[in-house]
Amino acid sequence: MFRVIPAHQLPPRLEVSWLWEGMVAQGTLALLGGPGGVGKSTLVAALEVAVAAGVPFLEREVAQGEVLHVDYDTDPRLQGPWYPKVAAGLGVNGEALGRIRYLEPQEATKGLGEEGLKALLEMARQGPALIVIDSWSAAFPFVDPRRSDHVAEVMAYLKEIARAGPAVLLLDHTPKPVQGLTALERGVAGSFYKLAGARSAFLLTRVPPKLTGGRDVLKLDALKNNLAPLMDPLGVERVWGPDTLEFALTDLPEEEARPSKLEQAKRAVLEVLEEGPKPRKEVIRLVAERVNAGERTTEEALRALVKAGAVERLALGGQGGAVAYRLAGLPQTPLRDGAALRKTDSCDEEGQRFSANGLAENRGFAENPLSPEGGLEEGWTWL
Repeated sequence: MFRVIPAHQLPPRLEVSWLWEGMVAQGTLALLGGPGGVGKSTLVAALEVAVAAGVPFLEREVAQGEVLHVDYDTDPRLQGPWYPKVAAGLGVNGEALGRIRYLEPQEATKGLGEEGLKALLEMARQGPALIVIDSWSAAFPFVDPRRSDHVAEVMAYLKEIARAGPAVLLLDHTPKPVQGLTALERGVAGSFYKLAGARSAFLLTRVPPKLTGGRDVLKLDALKNNLAPLMDPLGVERVWGPDTLEFALTDLPEEEARPSKLEQAKRAVLEVLEEGPKPRKEVIRLVAERVNAGERTTEEALRALVKAGAVERLALGGQGGAVAYRLAGLPQTPLRDGAALRKTDSCDEEGQRFSANGLAENRGFAENPLSPEGGLEEGWTWL
């Protein structure tokens, strides 16, 4: 059941092979969240082209390799035009686009079930450097993001795909807007369980144009990074031309550069309560462990969240008037019976099918072309 290794025989240091230096490591699962329409698709398209060309992105080195983009959220008409624009912005010719494969599900509404995940695992073993899945909510519509057993099973599949070699970048959305809460405070939908399964996680938001003199500036926050120091938020400016889109680092306005302790406490409270209702004392203890917030700050965060309607205050009764808190609006019964992903009927008997198409003239992976049995040659379909 276990392989026993004496401590002195364990690796003395961690050797990290970066896909995107300091941000996303090869062989790991990463998460990128953000509100709808904030610019995740453009940023990821630029990263994909940088990987395909082997050129730096946002002043960080990038490993060169093949890219797979699995798209349940948009379609080729929407995603396709970004690639030549960002390629021009990076000073990259169209040859790099031939190393990006766009996988369009033939039955997107059914989501990515076990058969589709197995297909991705086989593709991962063929040597791509990066696999992008867009997005969690569209690819796994049958999974309740608040149920740890549901989320953990999907994340386990995705980590297995990453362990085959590529970096896997999973796109996700923030929860629906709540008055009085910023996107950073809301985090990523179902974030506690998703963050636990990812090696690195980031949140992309837009800086109000009134703070940037009208410039199009995004803020990239690091929510988690197990393999590198947690960075300060990055300011990323998008510079639009007639046929180009460039990304450049820029200074953030002072009020956007670092979240306040109250903002951190609000987000920590929401993450803690995603595990279920908690007594007040336990909430305060867990928030202090996560973000080093004091009792007064956490109390202020709880009051703000209750006022915003995001959290409910519960009276426990008994002596001392003990109280507890829970997320507002959650169903009191499970959304499904807890059956494992492999037992769902979200895929038909033949399993999820993909159509894999090159973005330019491309006969497959140059160093390790797949056979028809592999399923990635032009015109072949994954079963």
